[in-house]
Amino acid sequence: MAHGKFEFQGRGGSFLWLCIWTWILTTITLGIYFPWAYCAQQRWLAKNTFIDGQPLVFKGRGGGLFGNYLLIWFLSIITLGIYFPWGFCRFRRWQTSNLYFADEGDIEQA
Repeated sequence: MAHGKFEFQGRGGSFLWLCIWTWILTTITLGIYFPWAYCAQQRWLAKNTFIDGQPLVFKGRGGGLFGNYLLIWFLSIITLGIYFPWGFCRFRRWQTSNLYFADEGDIEQA
């Protein structure tokens, strides 16, 4: 039997702005900014997601993702893409290991 209510309260306008500026910075830096852009987007998604009324928080940082990002690209290129499924799983493990239920100190005060 299913239990636990998931709720998403994000709005398109704020996500659009986030996507625009992260895409611009990622493009200008030829992809180097991607880990930081991805983390910014994950923080926004977590901040707007609730499980049984409890907010989530994403605590990952671009610097922590950067090494994995380079390794995944490097191994995918030298294996002609064969490594990509393993790289994707490595990426998702990193992402989920940085996702938590928010504590009082994690919630922004309005």
